[in-house]
Amino acid sequence: VLFPAAFGRGVFKSSDGGATWALKNRGLPGKEPFAWRLTLARNGTLYLVVARRSEDGSYGNDQDGGLYRSADGAESWEKVPLPEGLNGPNGLAADPRDPKRLYLAAWGRRAPSTAVMGGIWLSTDAGKSWRNVLDRDQHVYDVTIDPRDPKVLYACGFESSAWRSSDRGLTWQRIRGYNFKWGHRVFADPADRSKIYVTTYGGSVWHGPATGDPNAAEDIVTPQVAH
Repeated sequence: VLFPAAFGRGVFKSSDGGATWALKNRGLPGKEPFAWRLTLARNGTLYLVVARRSEDGSYGNDQDGGLYRSADGAESWEKVPLPEGLNGPNGLAADPRDPKRLYLAAWGRRAPSTAVMGGIWLSTDAGKSWRNVLDRDQHVYDVTIDPRDPKVLYACGFESSAWRSSDRGLTWQRIRGYNFKWGHRVFADPADRSKIYVTTYGGSVWHGPATGDPNAAEDIVTPQVAH
């Protein structure tokens, strides 16, 4: 069974290896939802990140971005509650050993009256509750789990940033030396566990040490707003 997410169309499903496709949007917002990222948990649950509207209104949903879940193979979807005001979810990873443990990459909301931290959010109860575990970067675009070791996670973001966690997302260390703008996806190198790949929105691919360059200067991240 195949499940691609189509930006501006929704979720498609094929049960015959791609010979035929059916649109599966029941429960998703809008007629043509901006389906962004699909994640399959070990227990068979599908999670879908739906993109928020862009700041200029040129794309995205009428509503804020959101996270949706399907327990019946994409036949229907239900909304997963997120922290109030969190409207910029970008990526999701599900722990391969514990399907209730979810990691959400998100952008923070800028409006002071409804400001919510971006970064990485952790849920240990399948999305019933969330807590922020990385708040030093307000524009995280992707989070992924090393398939060889679920204790190790990687994240990348808009602010020329890449991050690594070795304790199942509880603490994060900046990967020094990755000075690219708008990291889009991050992957552990399947042939060398000491390396990672990072793709950027501009079309480049970076490959380097998973722990970064210890001789590189500490990079600047998004400053925090004091209230």
